[in-house]
Amino acid sequence: MIMVLARAIVVWLLVIYLQTDLAAAFSCNTQNPSIANHEMQTLSRRSFLETAVTALLVATTTIPAKTNAVVLDSSQKAGTLKNLTPEEAEQRFIEGRQSVDYLLKHYSEICDGGGDNVRRYLGTVGTTSGLFGIQKAMKALAERADDIVDYTELSREIETTIQQADGSAYMAIFVTTSTSYTPPEKYFSDAKIEIERCAKSMDELASMIGLKN
Repeated sequence: MIMVLARAIVVWLLVIYLQTDLAAAFSCNTQNPSIANHEMQTLSRRSFLETAVTALLVATTTIPAKTNAVVLDSSQKAGTLKNLTPEEAEQRFIEGRQSVDYLLKHYSEICDGGGDNVRRYLGTVGTTSGLFGIQKAMKALAERADDIVDYTELSREIETTIQQADGSAYMAIFVTTSTSYTPPEKYFSDAKIEIERCAKSMDELASMIGLKN
């Protein structure tokens, strides 16, 4: 807001200056035959001011930096965003399924740590979950599927359940600081339903490509 106001003031000053300068140049031209030098000085001052204003506008304009949606911590070995070989993808998928299994078996305890704690196991917060970058693993394993259409649908189902569970876990955080009368437990329960669906879909996908968890 401050930058926008500053730029508006600078533009306004520029308009006033140019109007005043042009009026002075016209007056001098009608009264003094030796106007060439005065015009050159006026143009020089105008050029300087325009350059300064342009530089100021550029300096106060915020250009959004290009960022990645997630950051890969190379010190963690559970999840990954790099392109995987089929063997690596197989191991990643198994680790992802293990993360889901652990989450379900210790769900109440994990929920006690809050919504972000659940999201860490979903791979949507941090990089320590085996589900982090699971899309890469499923993509690399697609060539093993006899029915690519069914495989793609199952892959999308897995991604959707993770996203839905993540949204519910996030809402469990949100309601603790809002005036909502919906208790966090309701959202944790909704998230668990999606996580159970994720486990079922991952088992079906593993069976489809002959992968043993």
